[in-house]
Amino acid sequence: MQPDLDSLKNELPPYLESRGVVIFHGESRLTDDGSVVMWDVEKRPDFREFVECSQRLGVKVIVLHTRGFEQQNIDDVSEELADCEMPQAERRDMERRLKKLQPYTGFTSQIEISFDYESRVYMFEARSEFMNELLSIMNDIDLWMPAGEDSEEEDPMTGGFFSRN
Repeated sequence: MQPDLDSLKNELPPYLESRGVVIFHGESRLTDDGSVVMWDVEKRPDFREFVECSQRLGVKVIVLHTRGFEQQNIDDVSEELADCEMPQAERRDMERRLKKLQPYTGFTSQIEISFDYESRVYMFEARSEFMNELLSIMNDIDLWMPAGEDSEEEDPMTGGFFSRN
């Protein structure tokens, strides 16, 4: 079941504070270098288990990052779509898929809570289905980019922090 990330965003700070955890409101800590150990949210979707794990390890600080879904996210992907060599039928399908995402602007699209332990970053990440759809569209567009272009270098969605997994 897809979590309500806006509710989770409001629930997390008081829960963490009630457990004696210091919240550091930070940037995304996702990297492509494989140094982040991801919590299995498919099998264990309750963030409380993740927090319990951190507490058993003696962690006192948890980094909290939230990302809102903005019209600019859709606009940036639309610009990439305009630059790719995609057949017209597929392009229209992508445009329709992007248009269906517009009602979600203003909602929380991603939440990360993470902690450091023995030189590793451990992370719980929840993403909305609409963000997963946007990432899927981005991946589809990447398949049609002209040879030699690396859209990730100029991707304003990532800023070097956002995984397309």
